Amino acid sequence: MHAQSTRRGLGASLATVLLLAGVAAFSAGSPAVADPNTTTAVSAGPASYTQAVPTGAPSEYNAPLERCANGVNYPIGGANPVLSEPLTTQFASNVGLSEYVTFSGNQWYGDWNFVFTNTSTQTLSPDCAVLVFRAPSGSDNHGYTSTQQYGHPQQDYLEVPRGDGTSFYIARIDFHDVPLVQRQVSPGQSFSYQLGGIPNSKITLAQIRDSLKFTADLDLKANQSLVQHYGTNRLTN
Repeated sequence: MHAQSTRRGLGASLATVLLLAGVAAFSAGSPAVADPNTTTAVSAGPASYTQAVPTGAPSEYNAPLERCANGVNYPIGGANPVLSEPLTTQFASNVGLSEYVTFSGNQWYGDWNFVFTNTSTQTLSPDCAVLVFRAPSGSDNHGYTSTQQYGHPQQDYLEVPRGDGTSFYIARIDFHDVPLVQRQVSPGQSFSYQLGGIPNSKITLAQIRDSLKFTADLDLKANQSLVQHYGTNRLTN
């Protein structure tokens, strides 16, 4: 199922989180260097870390498992604080991940696909993780899609234009109504985040890759301080 915010009528969701738990879909190795539409892979984060495991069952909305099931908008006054923060120029993560970025499309429109592989020694839950990155401005259709046939995935999302043809994008990826196992990525398995928009020469594919900061929810606090800090909006289901 989808949670989408649409500014113009496109038939498919242009921002998709694909949690490929249970399927070894991508290799942890680098993609072909010769392909100008695919970056090499970079790695960040510790191989071992502690991530609290939530209790509760799907649809028990007062239980920790469903801590990101509901959300609201967090408007802030004045300039968004991300505009005054130092630029991330090297992929950063608080858990062991590799990342590469692909682009498919043309000069008028295309999709950027952020492919992450769990390089740590333990199973990762990306539920309530926050991604902050830079990409061309104007992503006009974005949604969150689970690989499962049921459940109601959503996201908290915000675009902050920089005024130079690029924008910061902040997204918290959220599940609800699905079991814990469907929210997990085992060592060596992968998941991806996809953004659609109009390419801009102001930022290269490698710079998009290196701009990303991934913050997994390790303490069951849902990264709430981050979404409130940046003033994200909850996309409707």
